[in-house]
Amino acid sequence: MRNYFTITISDVHGARHYSFKQFIRKFFWVVLGLFIALWVLGAVSIWWLNYEANQVEQQHEVIVDAFVQDLKATQSDYEKLLVERAKLREELEVTSSQVNYLDQTLQGLEKLVGEAGEASEPMPLIERIKQVQLTSLGKDMMLSMIPNGHAVQKFQGITSGYGYRKHPLTGKRHLHAGVDYRGKKGDPVIATADGVVNFSGLKKKSGFGELISVTHSNGFRTVYAHLSKRLVKVGQYVQKGEVIGEIGSTGRSTGNHLHYEVWFVFRRLNPKYFNEWSIENYDEIFTKIKGVPWGSLSQAVANRVKRVEKQLLLRDVPLPVKSVN
Repeated sequence: MRNYFTITISDVHGARHYSFKQFIRKFFWVVLGLFIALWVLGAVSIWWLNYEANQVEQQHEVIVDAFVQDLKATQSDYEKLLVERAKLREELEVTSSQVNYLDQTLQGLEKLVGEAGEASEPMPLIERIKQVQLTSLGKDMMLSMIPNGHAVQKFQGITSGYGYRKHPLTGKRHLHAGVDYRGKKGDPVIATADGVVNFSGLKKKSGFGELISVTHSNGFRTVYAHLSKRLVKVGQYVQKGEVIGEIGSTGRSTGNHLHYEVWFVFRRLNPKYFNEWSIENYDEIFTKIKGVPWGSLSQAVANRVKRVEKQLLLRDVPLPVKSVN
């Protein structure tokens, strides 16, 4: 019976005995050992898988947190970019509006100074500004050297123009070689161009009374007569618009007024066109006043402007902006 073993099972009905061979016992233990080994291996596998899952979960959380932080940073950068974009767009609109305003203003200045012609190729804005500055500078030079505008600070009209008329005192027909400005005694008289006073005194024989004569550039001269007061002396330099005397009625005169004359070399010219001359109608005087070498005068001024431009470029200094009014 060594090759057998017995299993006894007892219950209320009594005991029962079962006999088995020894290899079955061994088989049982082997199966039980395999089961236990599989169970242990499964438990270990489950623990290891759970551990790896936890590691993966932790790594996933770290990656997710990093992604969320990057996403927040990216969103913050994007919002900043949107704000910057809005600012840039606003600045661009302001700049564009300023450029359009500048272009319109420049067009007006070009038209004013006579540079509004059709160009073969569009010029850069800075070149257009430079051209307007140079043209304005040249015209401003011409208008500062040659008589223009009214000879009184407060213009109230002209009582007598240039030409032949009956003299109010003698009754004889004679050439009235200037214009008479209406005004009250003491009203300011101003120089119509830069120059040097070549006479300031009483002209008894001429009938002009208290008189001032100013020599200007390029052969021009102006005369201011019947003054009540002279405010400049011979040899004094005066600038355009500077007060040099006051309206009066000295000499042969019927009332307070200013007699004003414009001379070129030794010839009287009609002051009317000089009075009306300005940058707005700059070219008109060249056709209305004959006997003046306007071409050579303009060329001389242009050469002077070129010299000024050259000097400024050598010094790397921007061109001066002068008022065109």
